[in-house]
Amino acid sequence: TKEQFKLIAKEYARMESVKDERQFGSLQDVLTRVDAANRVHPKWNESMKVISNFLEVGEYNAIAATGMLWDSATAPEQKNGYLGQVLDEIRHTNQCAYINYYFAKQGQDAAGHNDARRTRAIGPLWKGMKRVFSDGFISGDAVECSINLQLVGEACFTNPLIVAVTEWASANGDEMTPTVFLSIETDELRHMANGYQTVVSIANDEAASKYLNTDLNNAFWTQQKYFTPVLGMMFEYGSHFKVEPWVKTWNRWVYEDWGGIWIGRLGKYGVESPRSLRDAKKDAYWAHHDLFLIAYALWPTGFFRLSLPTQEEAEWYEANYPGWYDMYGKVYDEWRARGCEDPSSGFLPIQWFIENNHPIYIDRVSQVPFCPSYCKGESTLRVLEFNGKKHSFSDRWGERMWLSEPERYEC
Repeated sequence: TKEQFKLIAKEYARMESVKDERQFGSLQDVLTRVDAANRVHPKWNESMKVISNFLEVGEYNAIAATGMLWDSATAPEQKNGYLGQVLDEIRHTNQCAYINYYFAKQGQDAAGHNDARRTRAIGPLWKGMKRVFSDGFISGDAVECSINLQLVGEACFTNPLIVAVTEWASANGDEMTPTVFLSIETDELRHMANGYQTVVSIANDEAASKYLNTDLNNAFWTQQKYFTPVLGMMFEYGSHFKVEPWVKTWNRWVYEDWGGIWIGRLGKYGVESPRSLRDAKKDAYWAHHDLFLIAYALWPTGFFRLSLPTQEEAEWYEANYPGWYDMYGKVYDEWRARGCEDPSSGFLPIQWFIENNHPIYIDRVSQVPFCPSYCKGESTLRVLEFNGKKHSFSDRWGERMWLSEPERYEC
């Protein structure tokens, strides 16, 4: 809107109260009466264990991030906007937790919805989530955090995450997720406006603006390095009924809408589309297939179930990603023949990586696992030494970030 910050506390509370009444009224009355949680496809039920738990991490850290922004701003309009977002993020943290609570209480299988945090220390997907949704939001100066949270996390990735997930959920019989996530997304619009206003507020400050495009590129690459493969994996491999190829969703929301239109509107303030956007497009095509291969092999470290593609799904992948079967399908056929779906067989897919000399690394900057010798995404192994330890990287963008601030990634 023209004056997006003119929102007083009383109006805010009235608006959010109406939304919460609709949301929780639907969940606690109508959807419970019709036993909606048990009509969700079991495969999608597993995906929601990941999606809602991981999104909660981001919403929780966004409380601190926007609180810091409020503390850093001097203009009353900006402080009002940031304060509204603090309240939103508290609301969103509760909403994500409630989704897990609802699935655990009403649904078909509570495990994972109610105890995902027990695997935080060992789960390879948790580490990347904490990097992109925690460190990225609250570590650094205020403008850098705003770019990570509002300009990239919310303006770029909440559409393919929060909006797209409602389509996939509906297609797989899940009526709870759209009820909650669409209510969350109505608040995200204000957060995007906050990010826009942050950029406008420093546009004439040469000391701040000269770092703007570097910080934007770093924020985009770090987040896409996690979101692009994880969301694609959750949508395509974590659902029975498919909506559309992930690469199409990614291209529409990230490449065209955000990288083109949204960033284009900020061009007059000196903002440029991230230089890494072209490399990210290759990841959008293959990275989620690469990640599923590793995620399935490392399933004992997780808190949710994964299942190998059926014959029908394999045909869908090959039709939408030509070359999929030769790269991945043959491996899944071998794993299935060796008994990976039967625990009594004693075969773990990670053995296949070891036997065929395909070591798995963790990217030091994004914290995402990758296998450089068996992947089709934008990953090539780079190893550097610092303070007597070796560090692995999967791409030139992360390597460059580490070289400029190695101490930031030592932990």
